[in-house]
Amino acid sequence: MMRWIRWIAPVLMVLVSVMASMQAPAAAAADLEKARAMVAEVAEQGVREVVGANVPQAEKIERFRGLFDRYFDMPSIARFVLGRSWKDADAAQQARFVEQFRELNVYTWARRFKDYNGQKLAVTGVQADGDAGAYVDTMVEQTEGQKPLSVRWRLRMREDGWRVVDLIVEGVSMAITYRSEYSAALSDPSVTVGRLNDLIRLQVDQMKAQQPS
Repeated sequence: MMRWIRWIAPVLMVLVSVMASMQAPAAAAADLEKARAMVAEVAEQGVREVVGANVPQAEKIERFRGLFDRYFDMPSIARFVLGRSWKDADAAQQARFVEQFRELNVYTWARRFKDYNGQKLAVTGVQADGDAGAYVDTMVEQTEGQKPLSVRWRLRMREDGWRVVDLIVEGVSMAITYRSEYSAALSDPSVTVGRLNDLIRLQVDQMKAQQPS
């Protein structure tokens, strides 16, 4: 900590180094505890305000979209899943991709709202991921004696706090899965980012039409 400062007195340098070594772990622990608390908060709000709420499906989707925007770093996720093609797209195409990809995720999760039957999520661990990241490990209770589902949340620290950048379900990264899928599609010379946006829009429209009332 503060290694770039050249201290005049060796004693002061030693003193500051000792203080830094005592303070840094506490700060890191505090940040990790906030990461753990954020994931627990997302789960609690998701049950109370969305899947467990006695409101129409359309209202659940709108509430879930709000949670998604609040806790997920959608622009960063979108840039990652689009890979090298992000730079090939113009600003309008990039903005549209972020929007379409968000809606794809919202409606993909919305299809599972009806499956909620009191399942609970438990945070089982948290660890640092580099200087500004964290992994929060959780287990989702399953019904009918099924094995609990492991979900690892990958978080990055942003200016306004922790944000989710990936979900790793039973060892499978959702972000990497999407990136592989879109990379394969874009390897076809006839498929541009604009065309990909159109294809995602068709997927979203189909899922919207299948939503219960």
